[in-house]
Amino acid sequence: MPSPIPVMAARWKEAWESLDPDRIADLYAPDAKHKSSVVARLAPEAKDNTLNGREEIRAYAKKVAGNISSFRADIIGVVTEGNKAAVEYWRVRNGEKAQRARVLELIEWEGEYLTDVRVYHE
Repeated sequence: MPSPIPVMAARWKEAWESLDPDRIADLYAPDAKHKSSVVARLAPEAKDNTLNGREEIRAYAKKVAGNISSFRADIIGVVTEGNKAAVEYWRVRNGEKAQRARVLELIEWEGEYLTDVRVYHE
């Protein structure tokens, strides 16, 4: 049976589902890292598909929000250990459930802020 969703993973889900770049960026620590293959497409200037810091994450979130009308993370399962969580979910963009994709996010945090997020897309 999957673990319950830790508070930080729930906050991550709510922020990204809001598509509000400020709300998303404010969840990350000032020196946080966010790595995803999608970064290469929307922020090709990012080295190694990695965004560094809140401002790069905010700019990226603004591009994401400009490219889709809605985002939903339908959680499949969560595994937690301390301040880390592996969150597996179905990504549904623009309400198109038929075109959903399976995603795994490894999330780390300190206190109230995400410090490292790595996204693996199917």
